[in-house]
Amino acid sequence: MRTRLLAPALAVALLHGTGGAARAQVAIESSTFGGLRARAIGPAAMSGRIAAVDAVATEPLTIWVGSASGGVWKSNDGGTIFRPVFDPHTQSIGAVAVDPSNPKVVWVGTGESWTRNSVSIGDGVYRTSDGGDTWQHVGLRDSERIARIAVDPKNGQIVFVCATGHLWDAHPERGVYRTTDGGKSWERVLYVDENTGCSDLSLDPQDARMVYAGMWQFRRWPWFFRSGGAGSGLYRSTDGGKTWKQLRNGLPKGEKGRIAVAVAPSRPSVVYALVESKETALYRSDDLGESWQQVNAGWQVRGRPFYFALVVVDPTDFRRVYKPGFFLTTSTDGGKSFAPPGGGFTGPRVHGDHHALWVNPKNPQQLILGTDGGLYISEDRGGHWRFVRSLPVSQFYEISYDLEWPYNVYGGLQDNGSWMGPSRSPGGVQNRDWVNVGYGDGFHTFVDPNDPDFVYVEWQGGNLLRFRKSTREVRDIKPYPGKDEAKLRFNWNTPIHVSPTR
Repeated sequence: MRTRLLAPALAVALLHGTGGAARAQVAIESSTFGGLRARAIGPAAMSGRIAAVDAVATEPLTIWVGSASGGVWKSNDGGTIFRPVFDPHTQSIGAVAVDPSNPKVVWVGTGESWTRNSVSIGDGVYRTSDGGDTWQHVGLRDSERIARIAVDPKNGQIVFVCATGHLWDAHPERGVYRTTDGGKSWERVLYVDENTGCSDLSLDPQDARMVYAGMWQFRRWPWFFRSGGAGSGLYRSTDGGKTWKQLRNGLPKGEKGRIAVAVAPSRPSVVYALVESKETALYRSDDLGESWQQVNAGWQVRGRPFYFALVVVDPTDFRRVYKPGFFLTTSTDGGKSFAPPGGGFTGPRVHGDHHALWVNPKNPQQLILGTDGGLYISEDRGGHWRFVRSLPVSQFYEISYDLEWPYNVYGGLQDNGSWMGPSRSPGGVQNRDWVNVGYGDGFHTFVDPNDPDFVYVEWQGGNLLRFRKSTREVRDIKPYPGKDEAKLRFNWNTPIHVSPTR
């Protein structure tokens, strides 16, 4: 087996060797690796970043989950078992929306819209009409990132797409798009400029002609990220997207950043908007967006507004507002105050950084929460949580291996530390076979070639540690400036490597 594993490497070595004869005798073709097959070795122990959630509030409960880089997953039994339904397509997901009038019809917007420096891209909008068995690409191929899809609850042929657009460059395929024929054709109904995309979108469920959209000017460079500009603003349409009015009365003046917007389903005259500005705050309108009042500027709503631009209103109570962020907090007084749901977090630890939340409209006690650490389900409005252990969607930044037999695989994960797991195990590799060896956002992880008991682990900002497998000893070995030397600067994902000879 060891010989078979080394054969491809030997072929590559011959191809790049110094002998001309060897180079002439070796040809690498697709058939050279045709016998290799991928196999899953995990882990699902820490799951991974969930970007979108939607569900069907009937029995058995059907749950749809969009992962930041693991595709779309579906459960038919309330979250006990999930299966991937989107593997042949783009794996970065920004939005998932079930047609309220036909739960077999589901829309997926590709390209995660939580625009961190390592975010992936998508290739437009997909639609299934058979519950995920088959998918059709229906447009917006160059949009790269889609933040929200909203389906008219009374007419599933009418769908709005909130296209965030390109992150690293200017591009015109962004803004709000509408189809009235189930995705056969699209019309861009709200557009500011090639630097401003759609950050969020909400329909009035009682009158889908009332549409609210946040527009967001943004750009990322390798060394900097800018959230906000003259193009940002909050808009409303009263005729199904044909015309739009920018809403200003009571909202902050000056340049604004990302905006989240949510209509209260039980009282659509009430609308909430989280507005990133000089003083990021939550605003509320009681008159269909005509006028706004700041209701909260506390830490629960101000944390990283470009990354946690999400507000969710309980479908049965317009005063109950959920604010996913570093943690999930809840307001029961229309946004004036926020506290942890259920009076505090109990049950299993809930991973931080929350990006998706679904509240069951038939049973608002039931919440489905998507975080950087996976999916959680609560049956008591967040008082207790059940962690879904069947979603292996962890995001590996970097991968390495050692020369043990069987060999071990090492890797750093987005917001889930660094891990070590075997390439094979009796009965198959399981979650319990994986061992945590580092912290934070894990990046490069290398075994010492001269002593495999030592592992060098790097995490965000150039932090570096040495992990000893036999004793679990951890030692900080990050370099620091000497006396009178300038402060050292490190990239988010700082490259490291280990010499193979010394």
